[in-house]
Amino acid sequence: MGNRPRRVVAAALISCVTFALAGCGSSSNGGTEAEAGDDLSATPAAQATAAPPSDAKVIGITITADSVSPSGTRIEVKRNQPVVLEIDAAAAGELHVHSTPEMHIEFPAGKSKVQISIDKPGVVDVEDHSLDKLIVQLEVK
Repeated sequence: MGNRPRRVVAAALISCVTFALAGCGSSSNGGTEAEAGDDLSATPAAQATAAPPSDAKVIGITITADSVSPSGTRIEVKRNQPVVLEIDAAAAGELHVHSTPEMHIEFPAGKSKVQISIDKPGVVDVEDHSLDKLIVQLEVK
């Protein structure tokens, strides 16, 4: 009977770990509007008809063949505040948002827009990986 309490504790521990890990694969937003594993695509500006929400933080981004603007600027945003990225790019590409979950935002050449929000406080880098350039750091409060 000496092993029975250990087996009960071990079984309970395994159940707790299994339950905790099951939450990792859920479809909850986990930090952003995008679900884990989803890729986003920026809408060409000519097709974007809706105005950004009145509380949105609008960030203009210009991407040329070898540079980005802004370049590493830190911008304060509130948790769950809509952030509209207005992208003007010389060529199609992809932004990488280091949030939880991470987001990959494909954008076309020309002007486009995409809206995101982040619900976890901290600093979130937004980069253009093909140029290996930091565009902005979103300081989420």
